[in-house]
Amino acid sequence: MYEEYVKQLRGETVVLVSPELKSFKSRAGGLGPAVEELALALSEVGMNVKVISVLYTHWLNNENKLEKIDYSNFEFENLGEVEFTVAKERIKAHVKKYKAKENLEFYFIQNEKYGKALYLNDLLKFAIFLGKGTLEILKNFKIETKLIHLNDALTSLVVFYAKHLPQYSKFKDCKYIFTIHNAGIAYQQIYPKDRIWELEVDNFDWNKVVYNDNLNLFYLALNYCDKLNTVSKDYAFALLKGNEGFDWIFREKGIIGIVNGIDINYWRAKEFKNIKNRKKMLEIKQKLKKKLIQEIKMRTGKELDENRPIIVMPRRIADQKGFNIIFPLIEEACKPYPIGLGFQFIVLGRPHPNDPIGKEWQRKFEELNSNLKEFVYIYGFDEELAKLMYWGGDIILYPSLPDKEPCGTGYMMAAVNGTVCIGTKTGGLAEIFWFDEVNLEGNSILVWEEEYSTQAFYEKLKIASELYYKHKKMWENFVYAAFNLKVNIFNTVKCYIAKVYYPLIK
Repeated sequence: MYEEYVKQLRGETVVLVSPELKSFKSRAGGLGPAVEELALALSEVGMNVKVISVLYTHWLNNENKLEKIDYSNFEFENLGEVEFTVAKERIKAHVKKYKAKENLEFYFIQNEKYGKALYLNDLLKFAIFLGKGTLEILKNFKIETKLIHLNDALTSLVVFYAKHLPQYSKFKDCKYIFTIHNAGIAYQQIYPKDRIWELEVDNFDWNKVVYNDNLNLFYLALNYCDKLNTVSKDYAFALLKGNEGFDWIFREKGIIGIVNGIDINYWRAKEFKNIKNRKKMLEIKQKLKKKLIQEIKMRTGKELDENRPIIVMPRRIADQKGFNIIFPLIEEACKPYPIGLGFQFIVLGRPHPNDPIGKEWQRKFEELNSNLKEFVYIYGFDEELAKLMYWGGDIILYPSLPDKEPCGTGYMMAAVNGTVCIGTKTGGLAEIFWFDEVNLEGNSILVWEEEYSTQAFYEKLKIASELYYKHKKMWENFVYAAFNLKVNIFNTVKCYIAKVYYPLIK
C-alpha cells in the first residue's frame, strides 16, 4: 500500500520549514539533522522538496564568541531581496538558494539583525522574521505547494500569517503539518501578551494564541495546523497523558508519533561499508576504537586503554538529558574491574549560554575531567569528533528523563556503528530498542521508566561491565545486534507519506 501512496505523491511539492539544519552551521541539537535528512529522503522517493530556513551570518564558537560563518564551500544562487516588517520595522532580507539536487532545494532568508546567530536573538522577533520571510519566499519565487511542514514553535507564525494577512492569502488553504520535536515549556516560545502588537495582526481569536495569559507560539501552532505529530509513539502517548499540557488539543487533533530515522550512510563509518560479516565488523570496530583513543590523546594528552570499555556521551548539556542521575556513579564506574566497573568516559558538549543548570553540569564534568584519568570532558560542539565517538565508543549513555525525551537520534547514530546504548526506555528508545534482562539478550541495555534512578543505571552498567569482561561473546551479540538496528530514514518517510501527507491532500 505504501508504494501506491508514494506513486500518488511523486512530483508533489512539500515545503519544510526549520530554524535549524545540519549542513549550514545552524544546528544546536537533533532538529537540524532530523529535518534535513527527512528532506533528502523525501526527494529520493520522488517528492519535490523545498526547505526554508535562515542563513545565519555568525555562529557561537567553542569559546562562546560570535564568529562569522564561512559559506565559501556552498554555491548559493542570489535571488535578490524581499521586504517586509518585523514588529512594525521595515526590513530587507536577502534570499539565497542552494540546489542540492534536481528535486531538493534549500531557500534561505538572510538579515544580520534578525538572523545573526542561532537562538541568540530576540526569539519572538526571530519567529516573525522566519514566518513572514518564509511566505515572502513562497510568494515571490512562485513556489506552488499544498503541503507546508513546520518544525517546532519558532516556525508557527508561517500558518498564522497565511491565515490572517491578505498579502499571503494564497497560502491560507495549504495543509499545515506541525511536528513537535520538543513540547517542554522551555521550547514553547512563551512571551508576555503585551507583545502581541508585534505580530501586526488585528483580527484573530485570542483563545487560539494566548494561553495562561501569555502569548504562546507552541499553543498557536497546535490550534492553527491541520495535522500534529511528534517524533516517537512513546512521546505522543506522554503528550496525550498531559505531561506538557494541551492534552485536550492532542486528543482532538489525533496526534500521532512517527519515530525519527537517520541517514545511515552519513553517520556510519565508511570502514563498515558493505560489511555483512560479524567477525570483520568486530575487527573494524576495534580499529575505530584505537582511532578514537589516538584522537583523544592528541586533543587532551589523556591516554585511554583499548582493553577497557569506553562510554561516550556527545550531547547537548541540558536538564532533560538526565546527567544528574549519573554523576554519583561515575567515580565507582571508573575504578578498575573487578574493584569497580572498569569503564572510561568521553563527554563532548556544551550548555546554552543562558542555561544555569547546564552550566552547573559543565562545571561538574570539568571537575571529573581534572580528578579522574579515565574521564575525558571536551567542551564544545564538534560533529567530526562526535562521529568518531559514535564509531569508536563501546557504549553510548542516554539517561534521559522519563517522558521528556521526544526521540533522540544520537543513540541511533552510535548503534549503527556497533556502539551499544544504555539508556532510559522512553521516547524513541522505547520504540526501537529491546532488552531481555533475564536471558541477557537485546540490541541495548535499558532502564525502565518506573525504576529510573542512579541505582538502576548503576545496575545496568554493572550488567554491561560483566558482559564485557567475563562474557565477551555475549557482549559481542549486543554489539552486532546494535549494528544491524533498523533506523533508516526511509522508514520514517514511509510513515510521513502514508499517515500525514497523503491523507491531507488526497
